Amino acid sequence: MRPFHPPTPQSHRSSYIPSTPDSPTVEKESHIGGTTPDVRQAREAADGVVRDYEEKRDRLAKAIDSSLYLLSDLKNFNGEQWTVRYPHLKPIDSSSQGSPSTRPGMSRRTLTFADEPSQTTDVVLNSTPTVRRTLKRSLTLAPSAPCTPITTVNSTVEEPKNIDDNEDDFSILRLNLNMGAARHAKGLISHLEKSSISALLDTRISASLDHLTHLQKRIFDAQSRVLVTGDLNAGKSTLINALLRRDEVMPTDQQPLTTRFVEVVSAKENEDKEEIHILKHADKYDPSDESTYTTEDVSKLYEMLVDAEDDASSPSLRVFLKEADANMANPSILHNGVVDISLIDAPGLNRDSIKTTANFARQEEIDVVVFVVSAANHFTLSAKEFIWQAGHEKAHLFIVVNRFDQIKDKARCRRLVLEQIKQLSPKTYEDAADLVHFVDSAKVALGYGETEPEGDELDEAFSHLEHSLRSFVLVNRAKSKLGPAQNYITHLLADVELLAAANSLVAGKERDAAREELARVKPVLEKMKKGKEGLEESLVAEEEAATDKASGRTNLAMERGLERVGRGELAAPAPGLSLPAYPGLLGAWDFAAEVKRVLLASLDFAVSLAEDDARKLTSEGVEEVTKLGDAHLPADVERTNRKFNPQAMFSPRAIRRPSSVTSIGLGLAGQSQLVEVNVTDIFDLQHHIHLARSVLPSTASTSHELVPFSTEVGAASLAVGAFSMISGKTLGLRAVVEGLVHFSDFVSNPATRRWIGPVVGVFTAGAIAYVIYDLPRSIPRNVGRHIQSTLTISSGQPSQIDDASIPFAEYQATRVSKEVRKVMRLAAWDLRERFRAAVEARGEVVKASEEIEKKATKALEWFDNVEKRVENIREEVGIKV
Repeated sequence: MRPFHPPTPQSHRSSYIPSTPDSPTVEKESHIGGTTPDVRQAREAADGVVRDYEEKRDRLAKAIDSSLYLLSDLKNFNGEQWTVRYPHLKPIDSSSQGSPSTRPGMSRRTLTFADEPSQTTDVVLNSTPTVRRTLKRSLTLAPSAPCTPITTVNSTVEEPKNIDDNEDDFSILRLNLNMGAARHAKGLISHLEKSSISALLDTRISASLDHLTHLQKRIFDAQSRVLVTGDLNAGKSTLINALLRRDEVMPTDQQPLTTRFVEVVSAKENEDKEEIHILKHADKYDPSDESTYTTEDVSKLYEMLVDAEDDASSPSLRVFLKEADANMANPSILHNGVVDISLIDAPGLNRDSIKTTANFARQEEIDVVVFVVSAANHFTLSAKEFIWQAGHEKAHLFIVVNRFDQIKDKARCRRLVLEQIKQLSPKTYEDAADLVHFVDSAKVALGYGETEPEGDELDEAFSHLEHSLRSFVLVNRAKSKLGPAQNYITHLLADVELLAAANSLVAGKERDAAREELARVKPVLEKMKKGKEGLEESLVAEEEAATDKASGRTNLAMERGLERVGRGELAAPAPGLSLPAYPGLLGAWDFAAEVKRVLLASLDFAVSLAEDDARKLTSEGVEEVTKLGDAHLPADVERTNRKFNPQAMFSPRAIRRPSSVTSIGLGLAGQSQLVEVNVTDIFDLQHHIHLARSVLPSTASTSHELVPFSTEVGAASLAVGAFSMISGKTLGLRAVVEGLVHFSDFVSNPATRRWIGPVVGVFTAGAIAYVIYDLPRSIPRNVGRHIQSTLTISSGQPSQIDDASIPFAEYQATRVSKEVRKVMRLAAWDLRERFRAAVEARGEVVKASEEIEKKATKALEWFDNVEKRVENIREEVGIKV
C-alpha cells in the first residue's frame, strides 16, 4: 500500500475584513443610518463579530489540517504496520449486573470485532457525553468480578427504531457496504476477514479525508449554500419560490415534479444575466470556463425539471435569477447585499434509492439544511434516516413543517413533531424557537403581490421563518457556516478515539499473549540448544556401543563355531541337524560329502544365532535412543510413529554389486567351492605324518649326508605337490605320493634297514586296520579341519567377491555390525530430525512472538499518541470536554 499524504495546508486569505468607514461593508450597511454614535457603535459591534468569526474560522482550519494529518497517519498505519480492527460495542443487560452504578459517564459493554464476532470481551466505556453523542471516549477492561457492578447510564436521547441501534458507537467511520438495510450490511461485515474489514475501513478513512478537504474549502468559501430537501411532495419547490419572491420559478404541482438538483443563485454572479447552466462535471464547474457547462434559457426550466427520463444522477442545474422587485423593502434571501447565498432544490428523499443516496452525498457541499416535512405525514422513514445521517456533521437543522394550516389539532401536531425532532436532532430541538417553523409556504407564495392573505398567523409564521433563516445564515455564520465542520470534526475525533482505544486493548492483549508465549517457549528453546551437543554425543555413543558389542559377540561366536567344526562337531546345535551315520567303507565318499554339508549348515545356523543376538542388541539400542528422545524432546512434540521390526534385519537381498557385503545372501552349504569332497577329507596322510613326527624322537643326520632328511622329505613333497596340481582328480594321488616319498626317504637310512622289515609289516597291518576302523570318526574331523582352515583365511564367499579373502569370523562380524549400525543410524536420524524440527518450530514461534510483541508495543505507543493528538485538536478547535 502506498502511503497517503494529505494535501499541503494552504494559507487561506480571509474573505472578511473589519468594517471601516470607506469599506464596502459599510456601504452595504448604509441603510442603517448616518454617522451617529449608534451607527458607529453598531459598526464596531459588526466588526467585532467579523473578527470573532475569522478567529474561529482560522482555529477550525488549523484543526482540520491537524485532522487531515491524523487521518492520513491512521490510513498509512493501517495495513503497513498494524491491521486496524473494527470494534462493535453492545450494552450489557442491566439485570445481569446487579445494582446500578452511581458513576455517570461509565457503561459496561461487550466488545467484539467484526472479523471475530464470537470472541467477546467485557469492557468499561468511559465517556464524557454531550446531548447528541459522546465526545471523549476510552475503553478499559472490565473486572471479572467487580465488587460494585457498573451499569449503563440511561440516556435521555432515544434513537430511531429503524436505524441500527448504534451498538458500535461509530458515526463518521461507521462501515457501510451499501447493501440496503443496515442490518444486512452488518451481518455481511461480520463474515469478512480481518484484511477485508481493514480495507473497508481504509476506504472509509479515505472518504473522510476527502470530506475534510471539502470542509477546509467550504469554511473559506464566501458563499453559503442552503439545501432544501424533504420527502416527496412536501412543498420544497413552493417554499423556494416564496423565499425568492418569485411565482413559479420552481415548478409546483400536486404530484412530485423536481427530478434533479437545482441550485438557484443571484444573477449578479453571472453579469446580471438570467440563464441556466447545465453542469457537465460538478466538481470541475467554472462559470468563467464555458467548456464546463452548457447554457439554456430560464424559460426551459420547467421542461428540464419535470422530464421523466431525468433523475438525481442527471447533471445538476445552476439557475441565475434577478431580483423580483427592486423596490421591495424586504428582498429575497439571495439578494441581501452582504453574503452570497444559493438555494438548492433537491428531489424527494423517498423517490428512489438513487435520489436518497445523492442527497446524502450532497451534504458535504452545503452549509445549511432546510428540511421540509408535511404536517400531515410528519417524519417518514427516509426523513428519519436522512436527519440521523446529517446529524453526523450538522447538529443544527432548519425544520419547516409545511401545510400546517390544514391541521385541525395544531397543538397535538406541534407536540408530536417536536418529540420526533427531540429524538432525531437534540441540538435542533434546543433551538426549536428559531429552527423549527410551522408555516404554509404555498399560501404565502400564491398570495404574494396580491391581497393580504386571510389571517395574520401564517404571515407572521413565515416572516419569522424567513427572519430566522436570514439570521442563521448571515448573523450566526459561526453556527451555520462553521458549526457543521466543527460538529463533523467532533464526531470524527470521537470515532478515532474509540477506534484507538479498542485497538489499544487488542494490541495490549496481543503483546501480553506474545510475552506469555515467549516465557513459555524461549526457555525450552534455550534448553534444547544447550542440550543439542549432548544429544549428539549420546546418539553417537549408543550407536558405537551397539555396533561394537554386536561385532565382538558375532566374531567370538564365529570363532568358537569354527573351533567346534574343526573338531568334527556341529558349530551350534540346531534342531533337526545332526551328523549322518557311517554307511561303511564303500560309502565313505558320500559320507564325507554329507558330513561337510551338515557342518556347513551348522555354521549357517550359528550365523543365524549371531543375527538373533544382534537383533536383541539393536532393539535395546533403539530403546535407548527412544529414551534419549523422551529426555531431550519437549512434552508437546509428537514422538516417532516408526515401529522397529527386528525381523526385518538381515533380510535376503538380491546381489547387485559384487563389492557390497550387505547385499550378499548367506548359506555356506550352498557354496560349491566349500562342499566339494577330496581324498584328504577321507584319509589325511600328511596330518598323520605330522602327528607321527611330533611324537617320534628326531634322528640326527650324519655328516656325510649331502641332503638332510628333512630337506629331502620337503623337496620330495614339493615335487609331488606340484605334480598333483595338474588336475582336481590327482589330489588324492598327491597325498599318496607324498606319503610314499616320505616313507622311501625314511627306509633309505642304513640304520633302519636292519629292523624296518618286521616293523613295517606289523605297522602296515595295524595301520590299515586302524584306518578302516577309525574312518567314521576321522572323516568328520578331517572335513571339519579342512573347513576350519579354509574359513580361517577366507569368508567362504565366491572368489569373485571382493571380500572373499577376509576371514569368515571377521566377515560375519563386519556384516552384522553394519546392519546394526544402519538401524541405529536410522533411529538416531529420526530423533535428530524431530529435534531439529522442534528447535526450528520453537525458533519460529519465538521469532513470531517477538515480532508480535514489537509490533503490538509500537501500536500501543502509536495509539496512545493518537489520543494525545486528538486532545490537541480538540484544544485547537475549541471543543470543551
